[in-house]
Amino acid sequence: MKLPKEWKEVNLKEYILTLESGKRPKGGAIDNGVPSLGGEHINNTGGFNIQIDKLKYVPREFFKKMKSGVVKKNDILIVKDGATTGKIAFVDNNFNLKEACINEHLFLIRTNERLNNKFLSYYLRSNTGRKKILEDFRGATVGGISKNFIDFNILLPPLETQKKIVKVLEKAEETLEKRKESINLLDKLVKSRFIGMFGDPSSNPKGWNKDTIGSVVKSITAGWSANGEAREKREDEKAVLKVSAVTQGYFKADEYKVIGDDVEIKKYVFPEKGDLLFSRANTREMVGATCIIHKDYPDLLLPDKLWKVSFVERVNVFYMKYILSEPSIRAEFSAKSTGTSGSMYNVSMDKFKSIEITIPPIELQNQFADFVNQVDKLKFEMEKSLKELEDNFKSLMQKAFKGELFN
Repeated sequence: MKLPKEWKEVNLKEYILTLESGKRPKGGAIDNGVPSLGGEHINNTGGFNIQIDKLKYVPREFFKKMKSGVVKKNDILIVKDGATTGKIAFVDNNFNLKEACINEHLFLIRTNERLNNKFLSYYLRSNTGRKKILEDFRGATVGGISKNFIDFNILLPPLETQKKIVKVLEKAEETLEKRKESINLLDKLVKSRFIGMFGDPSSNPKGWNKDTIGSVVKSITAGWSANGEAREKREDEKAVLKVSAVTQGYFKADEYKVIGDDVEIKKYVFPEKGDLLFSRANTREMVGATCIIHKDYPDLLLPDKLWKVSFVERVNVFYMKYILSEPSIRAEFSAKSTGTSGSMYNVSMDKFKSIEITIPPIELQNQFADFVNQVDKLKFEMEKSLKELEDNFKSLMQKAFKGELFN
């Protein structure tokens, strides 16, 4: 491969100024102090998932004595172990904490003056960068990466070119985030209509009948998890979905791993129109994520971490999707899930069925479903546009790190 002028192949570790992890003091949780960040605070798009009421803290005196793991502007944070190993966050001007540190499950990276931190964060988020990170992954149940993960070669342009690449990617990402914001506004509209029609399920001000989820479930079918390859699949290939296909509350059909031709498929469960998919395993905050399927996907298999749920006639699937997404119900899924820090949490089928929900008259549920369908038509067009923007962003990243962006 011929490199552009002044580009060179270098070893990343020679450009890293700081690579360190954090720690926490022994003892129980405290209610104030300095926020301590872990893998659960890093989202899937290079930023943070920080909810002030769910933060964990270290004592201020402990923080003052910390010699490593203190977060500064332009730092790169990376999850170093567990199910989300390799996830990246960049500390930019949108970071909403005045001060923070990291715990023992994150690495903090700072580069020297020859490598732009934001450039490196984009690289590590790219498919190529993520593969390089995970080459160092060791361990089974709660595996992780070591500090040696930075010992690999990258193609590095001059500093000014790095900055130009960052500007192009930032602009593309900004457009993408605005489209997501528009979709989120539609989601808020539907949630507002839900509360207006049915009231807050946690207080049930309209006095609806209550029953267990199990009483309205017709069937629950778990999938089968196969090893697969993270790449785009051909039309004649089968793929197994990842839990991230459901996490956002709508179905992402491109979140999968391609199953090899030599793999014997032991259980064939695929998403069909009208199904509700339920994530029975994820991080504690994301256990219980749901989405509705709008068409058949016979080439995509459900993993064992996703359930395909159908309901009896006294409930509408659209009502069930939104009642299961309500914060009070999601909190119950989280509370009833089991697992350890650094691994996925799981909610059992029995515990899922045991949770009580409000069940309004089916006529009212159907009215709500009609409204959702109207909004979904607009949302579908926006999501199609979002998919195009995401593909464009991935393409830009791929070109950027091969030296093809400005050719």
